[in-house]
Amino acid sequence: MPLSKYMKKKIIYISIPVIFIALAVLYFYYGPAPNKLSKCPDDYADTDAEFNEKMADMNKWTNAFYDNHPGATLSDWNKARYQFWIDNKCTEALKRYEEAKALSN
Repeated sequence: MPLSKYMKKKIIYISIPVIFIALAVLYFYYGPAPNKLSKCPDDYADTDAEFNEKMADMNKWTNAFYDNHPGATLSDWNKARYQFWIDNKCTEALKRYEEAKALSN
């Protein structure tokens, strides 16, 4: 039994919000997790354990960066790390960066 034109429109109008809701649920369930690696370099204590954690977090951040940007160069990585410091208000890291930049000029 063929569907009437009215029924086809009704199915389309109902399916659009259902698809939108399903996509929203999938996004929030499987979507990007909050950035767990948003710790500034100066947030780590000066202990061996914290140093190891700092290096592990840097390694994870670097791997995630290159996974998301496969053709990235070291310069691209440096720009992204600088932006990370800005986004996370890493004032000490930014201060050291500016001091090193001033010394190199």
